[in-house]
Amino acid sequence: YLEEILEKDLQTAIDTAEDLINNCPSGRKAAISDKARNIIIEMVFQLGGRGVSKFRKMWAALQEDPPNYFEAHVQMLDSKWASQTPARAYEMAEQMKNAG
Repeated sequence: YLEEILEKDLQTAIDTAEDLINNCPSGRKAAISDKARNIIIEMVFQLGGRGVSKFRKMWAALQEDPPNYFEAHVQMLDSKWASQTPARAYEMAEQMKNAG
């Protein structure tokens, strides 16, 4: 039963992340790597879609051509989320920095 709940929650996070990536807050699709997609999914799983949608400067960096993963990492760390869960945020931001 718990496994079913986890699977449902994970699928919701995946679907929500894909929606955010395809309909970024600025309205343009982010053409990002699979590694970056997985980081966004993990963020959505923790923060929810609404929370991740508020990372406007991160999304702007990911929408650059090519995506600016370093700036996305900087913006991830410049957040309330990073101050609340610093170890997790730092680890995920480091992965984002190297997502290209």
